[in-house]
Amino acid sequence: MHNNNENPLLAPYGTPFGAIPYNRITLEHYVPAVKEAIKREDEAIEAICSNSEAATFDNTIAALDHCGLQLGEIIGAFNALANAQTRDEILAIEEEIETLCTIHNNDISLNERLFARIKAVYEGDCSGLDTAQRRLLEETYKSFVRSGANLAGEEREEYRRLTERLSILSIKFQENSIKDTDAYTLHVTDAADTEGLPEDVKDAAANNAKENGKDGWLFTLHRPSYIPFMTFCRNRELRRQMFMAYSAIGAKQNEFDNREIVKDIVNARFRIARLLGYNSYSDYVLEERMAKNTDAVFSMLGKLTWSYLPVANKEIDEVKSLARELEGEGFEFKPWDLAYYSERLKEKKFEISDEMVRPYFELNQAVHGMFYLATRLYGVTFRQNHDIPVYNPDVKVWEVYDYDGTYLALLYCDFFARKGKHAGAWMDSIKPQYKDADGTDHRPHVTLSTNYRKPMPDKPTLLSFDEVNTLMHEFGHCMHGILSDVTYRSQCSPNVLWDFVEMPSQIMENFAGEEELLSHFAFHHKTGESMPEEILEKVKQARTFNAGYQCIRQVRLGLIDQAWHNIQAPFEGDVLEYEHSVTEALQQIAPEKGTGITTQFGHIMSGGYAAGYYSYKWAEMLDADAFSLFKEHGVLNMKIAQSFRDNILSKGDSEDPMTLYVRFRGRRPQVEPLLERDGIPTICPHL
Repeated sequence: MHNNNENPLLAPYGTPFGAIPYNRITLEHYVPAVKEAIKREDEAIEAICSNSEAATFDNTIAALDHCGLQLGEIIGAFNALANAQTRDEILAIEEEIETLCTIHNNDISLNERLFARIKAVYEGDCSGLDTAQRRLLEETYKSFVRSGANLAGEEREEYRRLTERLSILSIKFQENSIKDTDAYTLHVTDAADTEGLPEDVKDAAANNAKENGKDGWLFTLHRPSYIPFMTFCRNRELRRQMFMAYSAIGAKQNEFDNREIVKDIVNARFRIARLLGYNSYSDYVLEERMAKNTDAVFSMLGKLTWSYLPVANKEIDEVKSLARELEGEGFEFKPWDLAYYSERLKEKKFEISDEMVRPYFELNQAVHGMFYLATRLYGVTFRQNHDIPVYNPDVKVWEVYDYDGTYLALLYCDFFARKGKHAGAWMDSIKPQYKDADGTDHRPHVTLSTNYRKPMPDKPTLLSFDEVNTLMHEFGHCMHGILSDVTYRSQCSPNVLWDFVEMPSQIMENFAGEEELLSHFAFHHKTGESMPEEILEKVKQARTFNAGYQCIRQVRLGLIDQAWHNIQAPFEGDVLEYEHSVTEALQQIAPEKGTGITTQFGHIMSGGYAAGYYSYKWAEMLDADAFSLFKEHGVLNMKIAQSFRDNILSKGDSEDPMTLYVRFRGRRPQVEPLLERDGIPTICPHL
């Protein structure tokens, strides 16, 4: 057992900018640090409850917001590590920490003395509070009510049991997804089976095989391997094998089967919703979203379907037609053919492919591009710091400064795929932004993580245009956090309503295809030449390629999410069959038996998007509408950018998001800019 006085997570860090001292932390430090931080927060909450003075905003609401800062920082430090390199010992620590924190959070939300003080402030005279304080008070009160504060007796204990069980189920779901992904490899020894694959993909697979003591090529289900394999490999049987393995992650009859866990998760959520007085878990969640209710969500998804489905059907018919043209009229189109023949169609229609643009999107140049964009829009600058301790050797850290030289944040970037790393891309916060009563501004530390192919000697990391979009997307989340300027920790960016949080990230993707930005970083990695105008024009034209299909795919995912969280009784059926039945009307290609998305749908089963996956399309409407203002006044217009910073990025959750949006845009959002951007001719009513 470590002495707490010797635990680097509990002692003063003595690091630049108060960075987490990862170089002095071992795995054994985390759980004792969490336990001690919980103890300290319990003592702070007891002081609030025992205060003999009448409850006020300052001595109760603001004091509570300030509690748990150390615990949150320790959890943020651990999560950055755990997301980057999952292994059994880290998973065991994660489960223990999650259990400790769930019990602790329940102890807080079910603390009757604390809730009585919160309620007294809530029901008292609020006339002296400013907008941010009033919102914090309202959200704090609602948070307690929504976390069981009004429950009593057996219902209170059942709520506690269910939430504790859910925390473990979510971790197990994610663990199974990662391990099932890692467990599969496709070993190829015949060079003919690699025909069509780009050289850098083959080189990476050959290197992977060598590292695993094999000859030939070794492909995996990780996206840097899987996506190009499905897009370019000419061997249809091998594409089938990869597709079936990928599409059955968490759904195979093995030790990583998530199907029963899915049932347990959705049934626990359903029961929690009923305990709290809601018909469904979706009703419970959406009460605290911009959408407000399921009717609004289904209305949006329905209108998107009405506009996009005819286009999507036409797009897929074109892909199938090309496949028959190339393979013969009797060709039976299957799901593992979609990426391959879509790429062939894109090449035919636009005379462009991912491999044509990759040489112009070397990773370091792309990072330079995203930094340049932030400098042009907001005046912020980035300075790499090689001395900040990191949680993985691949991680690089930048100091971020405002236009006047004021320090703003630390940005940790972890770009490369590795075994055990969570899939996809994400932004996370190690430290939040907030201000002390004396005005001291504590600046955030944020992370940007992707899963790009790691460079090899003489082989840099080259990105597809989609991967550049992903980089810009996550950087948008980071800028939301970096530019946060609020008083209360609970309100710091990006802690905003879930269907608003994607807007600041998705708006950044719009800039990626604009010549004003590309001209500053899209240079050939060997010759240094700018991207030719004809290629740039083709990139812009191809941005709407299969836009209908991509939208309907997102609608399908949103419907799957809503289906699981609108159940009106405990679910006991077949998980994959239920999923397929929900999306049958929107399937352009019949799904294969034994495949599905639910069993690996971490966003809704182990992430924060349960009943909220529609948020991506909701935010897409917002980002397209917001970006249209940039287009009207100049893509890199600093005046519009300053308004976006002042009214959106810096405000966090200190005001209602629709109020903030209208203040920036001058009106409520409209759907037409999204349809126009996607090249959709149909104009449907406003969402």
